[in-house]
Amino acid sequence: MKTPTTTPPPAPASAPRPPPTETELKLAVRAGDLPRLRTRLARLGAARRVKLATTYFDTGERLLAGHGMSLRLRQSEDGWVQTLKAGAPASAFGTRGEWQTAAPGGRLQLGRLRATPLPALLAAHGKPALVPLFQTRFVRSARTVPVGKSLVEVALDRGQVVAGRGRGAPRVPLLELELELKAGRPGALFKLARRLLGGDGVEPLALLPLAQTKAARGYRLLDPQPPAPVKAGAKGFAAPLRAQHSADQALRQVIGHGTEVLLANARELAEHDDPEFVHQARVALRRMRSAVRLWRRQSRLPQSLQDELKWIGQELGALRDADVLVSEILPHLAAGLPPAQQPALQALVERAQQRQAQARSAARAALASGRFARLTLELLAWAHGRPRSAAASLRKLAPRQLARLLARLRAAARYFAALTAERRHEVRIGAKRLRYALDLFAVALPAQPAAEYLERLAHLQDLLGELNDVAVARSALDELGAPAALRAAIAEGLAAREAVGLQQAEAALAELFEARVPWG
Repeated sequence: MKTPTTTPPPAPASAPRPPPTETELKLAVRAGDLPRLRTRLARLGAARRVKLATTYFDTGERLLAGHGMSLRLRQSEDGWVQTLKAGAPASAFGTRGEWQTAAPGGRLQLGRLRATPLPALLAAHGKPALVPLFQTRFVRSARTVPVGKSLVEVALDRGQVVAGRGRGAPRVPLLELELELKAGRPGALFKLARRLLGGDGVEPLALLPLAQTKAARGYRLLDPQPPAPVKAGAKGFAAPLRAQHSADQALRQVIGHGTEVLLANARELAEHDDPEFVHQARVALRRMRSAVRLWRRQSRLPQSLQDELKWIGQELGALRDADVLVSEILPHLAAGLPPAQQPALQALVERAQQRQAQARSAARAALASGRFARLTLELLAWAHGRPRSAAASLRKLAPRQLARLLARLRAAARYFAALTAERRHEVRIGAKRLRYALDLFAVALPAQPAAEYLERLAHLQDLLGELNDVAVARSALDELGAPAALRAAIAEGLAAREAVGLQQAEAALAELFEARVPWG
């Protein structure tokens, strides 16, 4: 009898190989901290010191930059290497695609980048030419350091980013520390960074997490426009959230995004006086603290970090209050003021500007401190830690928690027109907390009803803010020592403004409480 034959099953197709990636934590270094940092780095072992010259390429229309890519050609003692990086938003810590190949002769070899996203991008736009745009020239001192079972490359880079040729070419200094994971777990990067910051009774080094890449600094040299504040809007905080996420997952996303927004605005605040940098940094802090309070039973940000968030919030809050007083409240008081009182008001403005300068100096010192560097590093470490999957989902939590916040707002707002300015401020805080919570829970609610309710809350918040400005103006007149004649001249206008504001805010509260809630 012939033995039947069987066709062997086909060999399973091999899974596609994941693209090569790099996981990195970047830290800014102040020149004054360099001696102490080098001493700490020396304890990690001998360094390999190498001079590096890198040229970055893009199309004339900045196609690569617009799609989150950077392409560079780097010369070192070992020869020429080309590198494409892609896929990561601007962040101090993260993982992104990295493709690196040899480039014999110091020329781009696009054929060796066939397995990257670059060919498809160029083909989709008519294969535009790639041209050199700017260079980085720096000395790198690098070590590979074991951290537990992980390996981390620690690279100290010092040099320049240069756009153009000759002595007059635009340039900016480059001084930063890169911690790149070579093997093991990402937490090793934060563990090593803590060692380098130091502490234990002495001021830690101000190694501030740095989201700005070398490429970003080069592009900025090419287009020297005033930097724009990074918005702390609801969309950015809510974008990564999903209805099925646990509250712990969601809080880590909020803390991670909020810290990056805070860092971006803090970096620009060090050199620019635009009040919007302060405002957006402070909004990011408020959104983070509101989320911590909202999900305190489902997730636990360490109390030490909560205390430090409060500290930096107070530092920035003092500057924000001074900015609003100088740029908004006092100019509004000047409108319609009798000419005889204008000199007295101008004297008040000058005193307010002095306080503003003092508050700005204090805020900048806080943001440049090792204390702030440690806070932001620990926030990022916590945000990228392993979430508790057992925590309740946003879908489950939304109805109960939003209803509780609305009930508190309703109770606080009873007899609103008769409340003191302090009690009205509590109503304002309650409305803000409800709005921030709804911003985060909106992913678990019907989109249109949630958006309409948020519009009502935003309108109410604006009206309550105008009433708060009246209270701040009265307080400022006293604190700045305004003469009695000036206070009397302004009092009538403030009273009229308050009366209108009370009527409008009371109506907006009534409409909000009568509206159908999107979580019901």
